[in-house]
Amino acid sequence: MDVAELVQILIILLVLATGVALLSRRLRMPYVTGLVLAGLPITELLSRRIGLDPTLVLNLFLPILIFEAGINTDVSRLRSTFKPIALLAGPGAVLSSAIVAVLLKFGLALAWIPALFVGVILANTDTVSMIAVFKEIPVPSRLSTIVEGETLFNDAAALVSFNLILQVYSTGSLTLLEGIQQLLFISLGGCLVGLVLGYLSIPVFARLDDPLSSLLLTVAVALGTFQVGQFLGVSGAVAVVIAGLIFGNFGISGNTSASSRITLLSFWEYASFTVNTFIFLLIGVEINLLTLWRTLQSIRC
Repeated sequence: MDVAELVQILIILLVLATGVALLSRRLRMPYVTGLVLAGLPITELLSRRIGLDPTLVLNLFLPILIFEAGINTDVSRLRSTFKPIALLAGPGAVLSSAIVAVLLKFGLALAWIPALFVGVILANTDTVSMIAVFKEIPVPSRLSTIVEGETLFNDAAALVSFNLILQVYSTGSLTLLEGIQQLLFISLGGCLVGLVLGYLSIPVFARLDDPLSSLLLTVAVALGTFQVGQFLGVSGAVAVVIAGLIFGNFGISGNTSASSRITLLSFWEYASFTVNTFIFLLIGVEINLLTLWRTLQSIRC
């Protein structure tokens, strides 16, 4: 695909997303649902097949989403609700994944590994839909903090669980002790990487007076932290979460000017929104309508 064709496809997707935003408000339909539905016929309209690239999603889209959530999370509020968040994002996510896997195993006769994969995916809270609902329905601030905090760590927990299941599928075996050891190594190692890179970036950020240069640094921290974590064999997602929390609470909130803070937070809000838009549009593109129709009954169940 040449550059001109790529630009044309991006323009089509952006115009389509704008139309979805207008219609979803009028029809009172979740924005992400509208994006998926709008993405279904895109393949028929374009001359070239497009779709989600797993490498692109993992190395670019995921760090952007997690870092944006991290820098906008108040550590003091997070600390006051840490216990329920930890229960929901840890044991709660594992239990939800297991329940979904059991239902798929015995309800749809899936093998255990595919059932566990789907369970982990479905147990992950959709941050975009949740925030959209909370804007329309007034909820207690504590509940909002718990759910937002859970979505922050749920992405990282789901990715760690997914990798462990993938290892079981690849190697054919994984004892309980090995699983616990790997889970601790991956999670705690990711925390350590995030702490180190997050704190190291703060002095550099403090020396930058230009908001645009500061913005470039945050992008490098978000993407670079994930790559360092992956390179060291720990969770890059956990590392980005911790780096985002540190940067948002001790970097941006320090002696940063109001204009720089607004520029940074606005950029990351736009980046997160854009990434979510493309992800859900391309999910619709990936769905085969014939296959969807054949499996519609299973999806309803």
